[in-house]
Amino acid sequence: MSGLNKYEQAIVKNADWFMLNQTREGYINVDGDEFYAVKGDATLIGHSVSIRMYANVLTNEQKYADSALASLQWLAERQDESGGWKKYAAFTLDAAQCVFEGFNTYQLISGDERFKETLNRAAKRMVAGTIDREGNLLLPDIIEIGEYAHFSLLAWKTTGDDYFRQSGETILSHIYRNFDEKEGFWLPFDSQEVRSDLMTRLIRPVLRWTTNKFQLKGRIVARMADHILPFVVGENHPQYSMSLMDAESLLDTLDGSCEFPELRAQTEAAVNWVKRNCPGPFPGSLAESKPMPKRKNTYPVRIINDTEMAALWPTACLLLAYCGMNESRYREEARQTADWMLSVQDEKGGFYNFQKPDGATLPLQSGNVNFYASMALWLYNEVYEKSPVKLFTKQ
Repeated sequence: MSGLNKYEQAIVKNADWFMLNQTREGYINVDGDEFYAVKGDATLIGHSVSIRMYANVLTNEQKYADSALASLQWLAERQDESGGWKKYAAFTLDAAQCVFEGFNTYQLISGDERFKETLNRAAKRMVAGTIDREGNLLLPDIIEIGEYAHFSLLAWKTTGDDYFRQSGETILSHIYRNFDEKEGFWLPFDSQEVRSDLMTRLIRPVLRWTTNKFQLKGRIVARMADHILPFVVGENHPQYSMSLMDAESLLDTLDGSCEFPELRAQTEAAVNWVKRNCPGPFPGSLAESKPMPKRKNTYPVRIINDTEMAALWPTACLLLAYCGMNESRYREEARQTADWMLSVQDEKGGFYNFQKPDGATLPLQSGNVNFYASMALWLYNEVYEKSPVKLFTKQ
């Protein structure tokens, strides 16, 4: 990897890690994320394609593109009639959003349009599951819709279909209205969907206690979570550093195709909020949550309420926010964050999700979290290290 800087080397090593866990057919046998621990979910397979294509660009080695193509063929053969991967995914939108992202990166880098119909169907499934035809929000989890706004805008740029641009802007409107102006950060749950009816008040304590007590994982639990989420939400207030996902559409301003002054102002406040309320134990890192009494946690999930460990996913989101802002005043903080992320990569190329204050890492390495780490490092390298290879910024 001569000639590559340390951030580029980390991306290539991460691509190698995904390939180490790939079967001949393109399947990737690692955990999806830290919440449900579902192995080989279509979401991570889609996202891992992007990392291997980054490595292909950086090294000009065909093995990375060949590996990515095998995964795309595996996915394309399994796309369902609705445009998702319901039989092969445990998460929201039948993995359409994450798989779309992989197909999109492949097409952008390779110029190969053989999967353009698969890509288009996945993008439409993503939008149709996020907002209805009137633009009403279907997903109350405001944390995750930031990603879908960004991906909708990517779909617009790739396909030229203005439907996706309008959809991305509509999703953004729901993000804007869930920004707590007093706190300077986004609410994690849609303010219009908080339930206070009698049935919810009766069953909420039971569901919250059960969820907190047993911390169940697996495909069935992941499926159930979509349906019971409104019943387990406690007090809805700015709490989680992961809400920085709502800033992702700023990445679509880097090439000059979009301008989002309201999102930019909210993101500036949000960056200040997380540095005050969710600092991690190492320079540049974030913890998952602002310290709260247990009864006041919005979600009764232990890992997302942790306030002590450095957490890779929200820290990667912070780096993406710095990159979306694209201002010299954030350069040093962005470098510090990128360097901490490198410190939690192992010798095989996988990034650890969590690091304790004593420096020890938890063994968990999740595919989707690794994608966020490498994507953030790619953006950092492009925006602040002035890499000559451009995917997000102006050529």
